[in-house]
Amino acid sequence: MKLIKLMKEIASDIVSLVYPHICIGCGSIMPVGGGILCAECRAEFDEHDLGRCPVCGRIIYHRGKCRSCNKTKLYFDKGHSLFEYKDNVRNAVLNCKYKNMKYIGIYFGELMADYAEKNSLYGFDVVTAVPLHKNRMRQRGYNQSDIPAAMVAARLNTPCAVVLERVIDTKPQNSLSGEERLKNIRHAFAVKDKEAIKGKSILLIDDIYTTGATVNECARVLKKNGALRVEFLAFSCRAED
Repeated sequence: MKLIKLMKEIASDIVSLVYPHICIGCGSIMPVGGGILCAECRAEFDEHDLGRCPVCGRIIYHRGKCRSCNKTKLYFDKGHSLFEYKDNVRNAVLNCKYKNMKYIGIYFGELMADYAEKNSLYGFDVVTAVPLHKNRMRQRGYNQSDIPAAMVAARLNTPCAVVLERVIDTKPQNSLSGEERLKNIRHAFAVKDKEAIKGKSILLIDDIYTTGATVNECARVLKKNGALRVEFLAFSCRAED
């Protein structure tokens, strides 16, 4: 068994030399066995003691709720996020999302599961990922939030299920203003099985929380169809300007 393990390690090292791993943040070449983050980028993936909106969890630099939560009708009950969506955290999210680096989702999932456990996000009946439209799924080949959703669910010992579907192939949210995002995402989701969510508490998993339009619309549809409580956990969030 030791010989087999050694051979696997040697084979892995050879593959790394021929096809070297790059840092998922800055893109620098990593040494063999060096992981997926360089030392400089790793510091950006450490939890920092930042001010947070008590409702959506957005990074803010004042007391009380963020401006968005103060002016928007909210359907989700509470939000959580790990890191600020900027610099190399942003690069890693985009690499996972658009450059077929699906393995980054495993790293995200580990960190999100650690956060969920540390912050006692128990008591949910279902964990689910914010869905992609079938056209986007066909183009990309995967939903970048599926792996983290499964890993968080496993850590919380909670079922992971697909309870929503995206019925409108909307424009990419990142190309729109805040008001345009709200209009763009309206009625984009539908519940797959009302009985599966009726009276249930649901934890939504997503990669980025920006204006909140997407998770809020998901929560609206879930609540409208009988869900009791909806919270979300995002890997990253955009800080309030």
